[in-house]
Amino acid sequence: MGRSNNPLNKLLTKLSLEPASENEFIGGSGIGGVTVENRLFGGLLVSQAFIAAAKTSELSLHSLHSYFLRPARPNEPIQYSVSRVKEGRNFHVRLVEASQSGSVIFQMQASFTKELGGPGHQEKVPIVAPPESCPNRDELRGRNPDDSPIDVRMATPITENKVLPPEQQIWLKPTGELPEDPILHLALLIYSSDRTLLDTAWRPHADRGEHTGASLDHTVWVHNTSNFNEWHLYTMHSPAAGSGRGLAFGAIHDEQGKRILSTAQEGVMRLKS
Repeated sequence: MGRSNNPLNKLLTKLSLEPASENEFIGGSGIGGVTVENRLFGGLLVSQAFIAAAKTSELSLHSLHSYFLRPARPNEPIQYSVSRVKEGRNFHVRLVEASQSGSVIFQMQASFTKELGGPGHQEKVPIVAPPESCPNRDELRGRNPDDSPIDVRMATPITENKVLPPEQQIWLKPTGELPEDPILHLALLIYSSDRTLLDTAWRPHADRGEHTGASLDHTVWVHNTSNFNEWHLYTMHSPAAGSGRGLAFGAIHDEQGKRILSTAQEGVMRLKS
């Protein structure tokens, strides 16, 4: 796949980590993850850290738990150091630390496993409008959708300054074709899972004026593999918010209704004075 200057290819370039040693990797920042506060998008850190960990294990990711410790600076390389905490027969555990200019900005513990048999079930998938009939999130917010690597369609309406239930559903798909690389597909899903999750906690407080927030952590559980060249439905809800923090949970399903990921995130919620 060529690396042109469109946003998706720029993001894929950021996810192509350069090896510095057997357990150390360098990732780029900047394009593909700068927020309006000029901080790096947390989903880029989580997805890069996952790729760094995956390069040290032949097993498949089943969960990751990450903490954002300091704001990441755009346009400055990020060093990922991987510690091989456990090398079991069925499970590998990796601790990943991300640093800029010698300071640790992010930590992640990831667990990998081999395919193990056992019983299975999942919750029912909510019935929503198909992605083709849902509005693009960037267009609704007055942004150019061509500037985003992920096409986000709102299955739940956005209504400015209106109090709404703490739940929402969105459709996700890359803006271009991904190569046949399961790790890359999962990395893009993990990247996308940080989109709009904490926003869910703000929906009941839309009448409180301008606000700001930041993710404190991000957790992902992997249930199945999928082809992210197809639409995926992201269902989110926030069970509680208080003491300046909000909590949100999510589930990502493919178009056939198979549950691919479960997510959780807590973040800071503050009103601007």
